[in-house]
Formats: sequence, structure tokens, C-alpha cells
Amino acid sequence: MRNGRSWEMEDKTKEYARKLEKFEAEKAEKAKAFNIADLVANAKTLRKVEVKDVGEVKYGVLTLRDSAALAKAESNEQRSSMMLWLMLRKAYPTLKLDDVEDLPMDVAAKILTAITRDMGFLTQQQTQ
Repeated sequence: MRNGRSWEMEDKTKEYARKLEKFEAEKAEKAKAFNIADLVANAKTLRKVEVKDVGEVKYGVLTLRDSAALAKAESNEQRSSMMLWLMLRKAYPTLKLDDVEDLPMDVAAKILTAITRDMGFLTQQQTQ
């Protein structure tokens, strides 16, 4: 025979399990729904990253429109400069490509590395 507390605990456990199941079902349903407006709005949201020895840097993510500009770059160096400029100018509209190209290499590399760290397709991981 169970005491009152055991029944209460079992009831609460079942209640939480039902709530979790409902939450997971709602989450799965939302994940299935493709909403272009949400994706575009998210792409326009500024992000920020803390860059060692530089400070907080704000930027925007690259879009397909940006890829057309990147395709015009003639070298990897130009592509890197343009990529950094395209992301930074979303937060700093007066920034010029020349400004980015005049950054010290180590600073530009730190910023680009910090920004692209979580964008797996933009960074190359060394494999052995």
C-alpha cells in the first residue's frame, strides 16, 4: 500500500511527462513549418561576438544576395575581405571595403574567425 506522498509524486511525474510530450509535439510541429518571413527576419537580425583584444563586434549574417558580390572576388584574400566587409557593414553602414582592407591582418583574422566560428560551411576544419 502506498502512502499519499507516493501517489502525489506519481501524479506529478505523469503530469510533467504529459506537459513535456505536448511541448515536444508543438516544437516538432513548428520545426516542420517552413516560414520564409521568419528566416528573412532572422537573417536581418544583428548579432554580436566578443573578439579577444578587439572587443564586442556587431555583424549580420551573409545572405544569398551577398554571395553574388562574393562571387566577383578574384582571390581568396579578396573574398575574405569582402566577406568581412559585407557582414560588418550591416552593423556599421558607413564602413567601406577599404577600411576593412586596411585593418591589421591579425585583427581581421581574429574578427573573421570569431564571426564564422559557428558557421560550419564558411570555415574549413583541418582533417588529418
